[in-house]
Amino acid sequence: MSNSRTADKFVVRLPDGLRGRIFDVAASNRRSMNSEIIHRLERSIAVEVELDHQKNLVRILTARLDELEGAK
Repeated sequence: MSNSRTADKFVVRLPDGLRGRIFDVAASNRRSMNSEIIHRLERSIAVEVELDHQKNLVRILTARLDELEGAK
């Protein structure tokens, strides 16, 4: 990971109350707010990638089942 001087920076406008919620969750997880936000973004992206993979597998399996049922 980059150090803070070379890392990309991005300003985000948070809805009212969200900053405090992030602060509380980060504190309970013993992370900085920045680390908490990065952790959650990375986790949500990983979940989406996994869901896409699972949907693709379901499509493949469904197509294969259709093939097998058509062969009867």
